[in-house]
Amino acid sequence: MRFADVTRGAARLADRLRFLFLPIALCALVAVGAHAAAEVASERILSLVDALDAALDSFFSRFALTTPLVDWIGPAQRIGFARALALVWELCADALIALPLLGYDERADEVKRFRALCEKAWKRPTTLRVVRPIATAVIALAGACSTARLLQGSVHLALHGGAFAGFLARGLAVVAVCALVASLAWRAVVHALLRADRTSDRRARSWRSSLALGAPSAVVLLPLAMAGLRAAPLLSFLR
Repeated sequence: MRFADVTRGAARLADRLRFLFLPIALCALVAVGAHAAAEVASERILSLVDALDAALDSFFSRFALTTPLVDWIGPAQRIGFARALALVWELCADALIALPLLGYDERADEVKRFRALCEKAWKRPTTLRVVRPIATAVIALAGACSTARLLQGSVHLALHGGAFAGFLARGLAVVAVCALVASLAWRAVVHALLRADRTSDRRARSWRSSLALGAPSAVVLLPLAMAGLRAAPLLSFLR
């Protein structure tokens, strides 16, 4: 059996199994991005908790009766609270945008469907149609950057550092980000748009319902998407 025949057979097998591994890959990419965004969010939460604790300690220390409360909450409790809240935030994002990707159904006219959905969202916007795909795009980009950083670090470590190792690692990281965005991230956005479009068609009957539809999930996803922007430093791969 020739090598070309083996290659063609492997390609046909991969194409047949595409319906299985593509949704899993989409879900994994967004889950990694949600985790990266949650790590950034936990740092912000911890800084806010530290500031609040300092203000309360300053107030309680003024009175002899409340002075023992100053040491009631220590660094370990503050760090644990920040991490727990970030974990709950991450799991909510996974439930809203990562797990639904397991139902992704690829079509031959995927680009055409993406354009039609974007045009419909522009003409008939709802909170769900706007926020859900934007949050999915940002978090998927954060997942691509996290994966690329892992590749960059692995290559740099395997080559034992040096100028050439750094250049090669950065180049491979840039290629990885571009490949993940081109092959997976935009498909995650298509699926988010599709689900938001179907829900909006069923439930958005007026401008009030269009505004309210997706508002609770937007409260969860928008701050995490902002954290995801900080978790996706694209220019860091070029420095």
